[in-house]
Amino acid sequence: MKRKASDCTERTIAMSEENPEAQPTSAMPEGDTEAQPTTAIVVLGEAMFFKPHAYIISITLFLKEQFKDALDQMAVHDSLDTMHVVVKTSDLENLYDTEAIKEFYPYLKAGAEFQVHVIAGENETSGEEDAIVVRTSLVLGGLRFKDQALGGDGSRIVTATKPGKDDLIEEDEDEDEDEDEDES
Repeated sequence: MKRKASDCTERTIAMSEENPEAQPTSAMPEGDTEAQPTTAIVVLGEAMFFKPHAYIISITLFLKEQFKDALDQMAVHDSLDTMHVVVKTSDLENLYDTEAIKEFYPYLKAGAEFQVHVIAGENETSGEEDAIVVRTSLVLGGLRFKDQALGGDGSRIVTATKPGKDDLIEEDEDEDEDEDEDES
């Protein structure tokens, strides 16, 4: 059965100084057992406007204190395949809470990808120090650093993944190989 976009889950919330206690809204009827959103996008400040689509949680925050609670009441544990955080270089220090990443960890599925997009503003570039702050927060939050890309406009995308079952199998195989070499 093909579903119309209006039948799909759509959740969005905007939190600001004027509305710090904003509650998420959901187009999904209460008690509905439809699939949960699998992607979350958290925009910090005015980095960009994002119109949510079905199965995507879209959140815009203007206070650093709200970042760690961004997914509370919006997602369930082990439901997200992907999470994006978008922040302008000029807002990184004021809005990006490095301690918040560990709060998002339970919502990510094993193997999920977590990307932080540091957007260069007008006459700005995202420096290596921005990438270091983001990379460190991702690793300290329990994620495994995967990649860092520099855009032609001076923006950066830092990508990490949540360790999963495949990671554990690889580690076990590596340990077995090391033991075999020691026995030789």
